Amino acid sequence: MKRRLVTAWAVASLGLAGCVTVGKKETSSRPTWISEPGDGVSAAAGEHINGRVAQEELAIARARDELARRMGVRVSNVMNSELTLAGQTAVSSAQSQSTQQVTGAEVKAAVRAKWLDTNSGLLWVWLVPVK
Repeated sequence: MKRRLVTAWAVASLGLAGCVTVGKKETSSRPTWISEPGDGVSAAAGEHINGRVAQEELAIARARDELARRMGVRVSNVMNSELTLAGQTAVSSAQSQSTQQVTGAEVKAAVRAKWLDTNSGLLWVWLVPVK
């Protein structure tokens, strides 16, 4: 009886240790530059109807706008979207307009890194100023 109890305890302990290891592995895969971008900016975009390239362009545009704001550029973004449903057919259209006013400042930046969060589908970009 004692022998079976010890064996069961050892198996349960190994099982719990495995769960702890998996949890640590998932949290360490997120790059630190997302939370701590330094002089740069990190921004994300969700899955895009036009695919991965459009998703990346949107994330870069968001990061560029935020970097421009930090450098004193006034940024105004307007987006109009429309979804029409007819029976089982859905038609979506969108228009976006970005206005930036620069007063004596030139904003140059480069993408330093990209990361896709496979759990949420968010594509993160890290944009840093080029001097």
